[in-house]
Amino acid sequence: MALEEIKEKFVGVWKLDRSENFQEFLQEVGVGLPLRKMASLAKPEMTISIENDNKIKIVMKTGFFTQEDCFQLNEEFLKEMQGTLMKAIASYEDGMIKMTNTPVDPNSKVKQQVIHRERVGDEIILTLYTGNVVCKRYMKKIG
Repeated sequence: MALEEIKEKFVGVWKLDRSENFQEFLQEVGVGLPLRKMASLAKPEMTISIENDNKIKIVMKTGFFTQEDCFQLNEEFLKEMQGTLMKAIASYEDGMIKMTNTPVDPNSKVKQQVIHRERVGDEIILTLYTGNVVCKRYMKKIG
């Protein structure tokens, strides 16, 4: 049921339209100034698909960076973010794909990040939480 709803609402190719508090988010998660400047100028594309094994695949691409997550809902998986190994888990609740990324190393300087993907009208809104910072990124469907 959840996969059918995700397929209907989220599957496709999406491009960043605008952001709120993105620089602050990047700073809070420890991204250095040069990379923050590059990232704030990028207009990433996000591709969401359902794979044959019923895994959800989310690929975020910019000209200099690609992040790919492939996961089953409610099953923990490992991923690397900014050179840090993270435990991640995703769920589908309240019409949103919710993902929590937690550093494997409890002494890591990287903070836990929570990402909600929500379909609102013709956009997907990514709401990113870390520390006391909330960032919103608005994606428009292009394919």
